[in-house]
Amino acid sequence: MSDNDLANIPESPEPERLEEDQKTLEPVRQALRDDGFWAYGTIDESNRWSIAVDDEIGRVDVRIGKDGFEIEMRSSSPGLYAEEDSPWRQQSRSRLARMQIPRIARGYLEDHQTAMWDDTIEGITVVETVEMPFHRAADIPGYVRKRLPDIEDLVTLIERELG
Repeated sequence: MSDNDLANIPESPEPERLEEDQKTLEPVRQALRDDGFWAYGTIDESNRWSIAVDDEIGRVDVRIGKDGFEIEMRSSSPGLYAEEDSPWRQQSRSRLARMQIPRIARGYLEDHQTAMWDDTIEGITVVETVEMPFHRAADIPGYVRKRLPDIEDLVTLIERELG
């Protein structure tokens, strides 16, 4: 790669962009904190500024979306097959779950929701992503409180279907 090629690669993320996103997301962080959530700012895995919430019922990340705040909510069920004594049986059940979850998701989830087998937690994760207009930052905590239990119910439903 030549020096000219290196000069044309934009730095990602630009510090100014991160600072602008941080300022734009501050009302969201404050609204979540005011509502009792432990909300904090961080740079996510895609190098974007994000407001993160870790709650006993799920996790929330709020970022700058296309036309507003992108809200990603997730709920998980760790260790689904942890009670299996046989490692072979546990591995087989996990493999079967990975194959069945997409089929189950097509029947129960909407387009803005996804379900997956998470190898890290050895269980099911359901993710819901929505966008809310910038002027509705104060509405995000109530929306999150309403949706997280519903997402957790989807995790339970998928577990039941895996039966």
